[in-house]
Amino acid sequence: MKSATISASHKNQLRTAFGPLLPFIRFLRILPARLHAGQQASKLRSHKTNTSICYLTNNFPNRPALRTEIAGGGAVKLTFLAESFPHSYPNASILYTVSSVDHFARPIILRTARQKGLKVVLNQNGVAYLAWHGPGWEEPNKKLRAAYEQADFIVYQSNFCKESARIFLGESSAPSQVIYNPVDTNLYQPVQKNLPRRGPVLLLGGNQYERYRLESAIQIFKQITTHLPDAHLLITGRLWGDDQNVSMAIAKQALLKLGIEDLVEFTGSYTQASAPLIFQRADILIHTKYNDPSPNLIAESLASGLPVVYSASGGVPELVGKDAGIGLPVEQSWEKISLPDTQAMALAAVNIWENYKDFSNAARQQAEQQFALDKFILAHRELFSSLMDR
Repeated sequence: MKSATISASHKNQLRTAFGPLLPFIRFLRILPARLHAGQQASKLRSHKTNTSICYLTNNFPNRPALRTEIAGGGAVKLTFLAESFPHSYPNASILYTVSSVDHFARPIILRTARQKGLKVVLNQNGVAYLAWHGPGWEEPNKKLRAAYEQADFIVYQSNFCKESARIFLGESSAPSQVIYNPVDTNLYQPVQKNLPRRGPVLLLGGNQYERYRLESAIQIFKQITTHLPDAHLLITGRLWGDDQNVSMAIAKQALLKLGIEDLVEFTGSYTQASAPLIFQRADILIHTKYNDPSPNLIAESLASGLPVVYSASGGVPELVGKDAGIGLPVEQSWEKISLPDTQAMALAAVNIWENYKDFSNAARQQAEQQFALDKFILAHRELFSSLMDR
């Protein structure tokens, strides 16, 4: 016990003595990796004879993930783009980077690319703010701003993304365009379901990195079961925290407390290739995330014919549109998370279930009109061509 006390005391003394040096020590630790990234970036060569794209993946200069490999969030669109515009390294005319696909040496790589004569296209998703990030939210925005200010062209994933970037990253003089995230409507399709059933299958999709998303969703689902006892819930992806076993134990305990443990299934992570089968198992998407800027999940659900019950915040209302779901109002704030009323969300899901065919058809129509993959690719083809003409 004494030696442990002495050890703890020594640690505190060391922290006091060397605390100011910690940022420098961390810098030295990643210096070899930074130098390696700089060396890889220095190999970039401008290739102006045609449109050739190099993608800034999180393991640059490696290619984007294939559909058969696990990729989520902003990396998914790199997968789609690389199918039509193959990853070209070291020769490229354009470097394409997504704000939410981080690389610790991104500023170095972008700066080097511009020095080499490549055009930089930034695909801008969300920003950091107190409600989402917590204290210290300014630091991530500094990294985002470094890319934001070097872009020759900015693709915003939604109008909400554009406005939040203006507020937190500043005005940009770069030309820009809103291009919604795509979905392959040939793969994500509604399936014939034996309706009417006594209860729907609800889906809480994506990754559950924010604990409140899952806790809010299961409260809503509990309310739904009071109206539709035969309803079920699918929960996909990773949970919050580093230890998934601990997070799963917490989640299952919450289900047990609500008495709905037998009505809920966890699917775990999934690849893009297997995702359509998961969506086809469900009927309605529950989306509880606050101020979600532009989730791929919405487009994938709509394409699969799944109407959405959602928090009317962030970019989700413009993605869902008027008829493909029901949004519940919440307080608009950058300082705190506001969640919709669970009973109102549950009643919205019941309303959708009672008018399912109309909502489902509207969901599919919204996906075809706004998020079709060929439309996304065409918009980028025109964008890349215009950049090459400058």
